[in-house]
Amino acid sequence: MKTTTRATIGALLMTSAGAANAVVPLVDVDVTAGYWNADASGTIQSGSDPFDVENDLGYDSEGHNSFSIRFAHPVPVIPNLRLRYNDIEHKGTGTVLAKEFEGTTYSGEVNSRADLTHYDYTAFYTAPIPVVTLDLGLNVKHFDGEVFINEQVSGNSETVEVDEFLPMGHVRADVDLPLTGLGAGAELNYISYDGDSATDVEGYISYNADPVYIQGGYRQFDVDVDASGDLNVDTELSGPFVRLGVGF
Repeated sequence: MKTTTRATIGALLMTSAGAANAVVPLVDVDVTAGYWNADASGTIQSGSDPFDVENDLGYDSEGHNSFSIRFAHPVPVIPNLRLRYNDIEHKGTGTVLAKEFEGTTYSGEVNSRADLTHYDYTAFYTAPIPVVTLDLGLNVKHFDGEVFINEQVSGNSETVEVDEFLPMGHVRADVDLPLTGLGAGAELNYISYDGDSATDVEGYISYNADPVYIQGGYRQFDVDVDASGDLNVDTELSGPFVRLGVGF
């Protein structure tokens, strides 16, 4: 199902990019597809006991896909837009001893899955600064996932949906080296309020062979939020990524 979703989103983004550029030639459109190999650490909790995602649940590094489309235009008062789909799912098998999740106590081997798949909706303005491309705006993360735990012997299992909206400040900067095609950039999305916090930061180098470009770098995503019901997710995902883009 997720493979079909990823393929559908990728096709829709490419189609939308071409259509937007054809209808409004002054609109710059970028479409990207990325792969992120991330290690997971931290805890997941829904009850009195935290589950360590490495030591209790056996999570290891996993690959995650992303797709995005970005619209930029010359009209000053209207923000530019970027939409990004992030497919983030970790799963594993571990051993726990008398730990509670959603009112059920688990012991022995457990299978679990933490699905933090989300959409990024970003509205931003580009500051008129020489040499550097600087974007400032608002990013909203919409989580559409779940946390699932299953005890192998008893068959006991629980699933908690993660359906949350998280508004974040957004800053992105790019610098290009003239006549080389080389460049570098960084992006930060951050929020902290009422005991919840999230930081999504990446840095990268890039090579542009117009209209195609490639980026490679490192991304770290920290989230500590109380999600649906009593669920608390306090995790860090980090690792290298590569991203291929096309500009229209």
